Amino acid sequence: MKKLGLVFFGLLILFFVGRGLVNVPAVQDTLLERGTAALAKNAAQPLEDPEGLRVYVCGSASPLGMGQAQACIAVVTPEHFYLIDSGVGSTDNINLLRLPTARLDGLLLTHFHSDHIAEIYEVNLGSWVNGRPAPLKVWGPRGVDEVVSAVNAGYRQDRIYRVGHHGEDLLPPALGVLAHETIEPGVVLEDGELKISAYVGEHPPIEPAVGYRFDYRGRSVVISGDSNVNENTLKIAEGADLLLHDALSLPTLTALSRALEAVGQTRQSKIVTDVMDYHASTGSLVALGEQSNVAMVAYYHLVPVPPNAITKTIFMRGAPDNFVLTEDLMWFELPIGNDEIVVHRP
Repeated sequence: MKKLGLVFFGLLILFFVGRGLVNVPAVQDTLLERGTAALAKNAAQPLEDPEGLRVYVCGSASPLGMGQAQACIAVVTPEHFYLIDSGVGSTDNINLLRLPTARLDGLLLTHFHSDHIAEIYEVNLGSWVNGRPAPLKVWGPRGVDEVVSAVNAGYRQDRIYRVGHHGEDLLPPALGVLAHETIEPGVVLEDGELKISAYVGEHPPIEPAVGYRFDYRGRSVVISGDSNVNENTLKIAEGADLLLHDALSLPTLTALSRALEAVGQTRQSKIVTDVMDYHASTGSLVALGEQSNVAMVAYYHLVPVPPNAITKTIFMRGAPDNFVLTEDLMWFELPIGNDEIVVHRP
């Protein structure tokens, strides 16, 4: 007991000595040099190039929920890098995941709700600064021209300032201006061994809202955006390895709506109730899994984001073993030549 007391006393002395030392400028400078060296070394180590298809969750939240970024999924192969949607907070996660933004090929939008388009310019700016060699193209359904034109106009002064500050050699002005392309259902583009197809979702009154399927060397992933399950969902998911689908927990939202109504928060209660009819319930997704041969279903764009273990359990109620609940920074690895899906959690 006496020895333990001496050890504790010694640690206490070290603690207070250490607190005093960090106020010494020379010690601060040494710590700063070591910290920035470590930061630079980490930044200089690019993400290991995948051998197959990788899917990263850069944003798993809906507007109903805090603590996670809003909708954004990244699809990466050795030759390709595409983003699907760009919600609030997702750019930070792209950076945390060390995704190769210098070779970002494009951004595909599912629709134009704010939680899917809020960081378009942040994605554009980050990849421009990192050396993207061509203008960033944004694909989307009817209306994408209006959205992209507004972003370009709104950030025109920002581009002028940055080019003026850093110079045209580092930031060629033309590469800071977004391009756009309006898509129709069907094959959106074929880029080497990657094929991207669009399908029409069901997210009334938003029309059209689309989702995307990526096929690469025998592996495939479908990203829904916001949609109820419909016949198009069943068709596009057929034979897919991985389906990332927006998911809504009816028990949680029903309880939340009633609780808000009971304390007089009628406006908030109505908003929660309104949300229920244009997102896929977890029950409908379980039924989809039973009707199709999709290998894995991953819930994302969570409505609402489950804040604790109990609500997570409720979210996964009735889901089979091949269903997963996503969170930010989670990623899926689909190797070429087999049917394996490796789930990596943060």
